[in-house]
Amino acid sequence: MNTETGRTGNTRSAAEIEQGAIGEKEPTAIASNGHRKWIICSIASVGLIVLGGLLQGSMANRWGTPVKVSEIGAMLREIPMQVGPWVANEEQEMEKPVLRVLECEGYLLRSYVHQATGEAINVAVLFGPKGPIAVHTPEICYSSRAFQQTSLRAPQVFDFDGMENTFWRLGFSSNTIDKQKMSVAYAWSDGGPWIAAEAPRFWRADYLYKIQTASRTLNSKQDSTEEFFKEFLPELRKHMGLKPN
Repeated sequence: MNTETGRTGNTRSAAEIEQGAIGEKEPTAIASNGHRKWIICSIASVGLIVLGGLLQGSMANRWGTPVKVSEIGAMLREIPMQVGPWVANEEQEMEKPVLRVLECEGYLLRSYVHQATGEAINVAVLFGPKGPIAVHTPEICYSSRAFQQTSLRAPQVFDFDGMENTFWRLGFSSNTIDKQKMSVAYAWSDGGPWIAAEAPRFWRADYLYKIQTASRTLNSKQDSTEEFFKEFLPELRKHMGLKPN
């Protein structure tokens, strides 16, 4: 009787000792697992931060502009100074603060004059990251430069370069005494057709072209934007390096 009790007591004591041993090990195991998870989470967080920085740097051209992109932009300056009866006398340089804002990789800024009529067409073709190229529209630029908008923009098709291009057309007038009228056309392209896009900043391409022309009427004559585009758009198409997505 006493022996069984003793044995029973000894058995209980061993079980208690065993449970005590397990109980002492559990906090260590839990701490080890928690430390391992903390290390994994820390490594993952650092990896995401580095990856995000690389992506942002790549999108912002922080590591340098790809050579091909710069070469594509430089092609715009190869457009002839004379297209049909329209002649440009000089290359105009864009102001450095404007260049920094637009982040242009290449541009053309000229004033073409019709040799018979004397009418002038100012044309700007820009090439660069879609964000800056997309947001600067004539409605914003001209309205802050002594002009007021006189008509809502409306799309117009110009298919002179073998593609069906759609441009925004709208009118402005100067705030001077003579109220000089001006007709403006603009559109964007990724190397394919010119498009009067509603939201070009959401274009799938990373780089965009933008073209904008401004024509002042001469002696109450309707502007010659269409006549100019017949000569200029085919030449411009020859010097565009990107392809449709």
